[in-house]
Amino acid sequence: MRVSSITVLKIGGSLARSDAAARMMRALAARKVSKLLIVPGGGEFADSVRAAQPRDGLSERAAHHMALLAMHIMAVALADFAPGFVPAENGLQFDAAWRDGKTPVWLPTAMVLAAPEIAASWDITSDSLAAWVAGKMDAARLLLVKSCTLPARSDSAQALVDAGIVDGCFARFVEGRGFAWQVVTGVEAALDALQ
Repeated sequence: MRVSSITVLKIGGSLARSDAAARMMRALAARKVSKLLIVPGGGEFADSVRAAQPRDGLSERAAHHMALLAMHIMAVALADFAPGFVPAENGLQFDAAWRDGKTPVWLPTAMVLAAPEIAASWDITSDSLAAWVAGKMDAARLLLVKSCTLPARSDSAQALVDAGIVDGCFARFVEGRGFAWQVVTGVEAALDALQ
């Protein structure tokens, strides 16, 4: 049995509302963490889609696609914050980045739209997608970085769902999977967790 060394790191879109996301990327570049896959949140771009959907009468399918493109935009931004990061769409591109000594930042649109198990719904956001891609890549661990205060039971997926910290499907995507997972608040806590 192969033991994975891949860590999936989801950087919440809310961190981009300050300089936290850029600080996180610069710190990661300085540390040169191997076999790291960055998953972007959708941030303010996804918030715009959320607001536009009822106003403009967008279908779930269209809003889902647009929210994925919001993550795509954030991936381009994250990759630009520090040297050594490259946007990448799939496992082949992730592997190529790692071989080149770079860190891939996931562009999720193509992979997710091709996945019938991913419903076009706001119940599946970048948190669940990070867990989904961690499973697809046979990752060893998943680390979600948030900007909010966590509940006392932050080791319980259902407690995080109930508190509104993660989306409604997150528990389904992490429970019983072959990777460890953790949710932390802020850049420093994330860097400590990566030690």
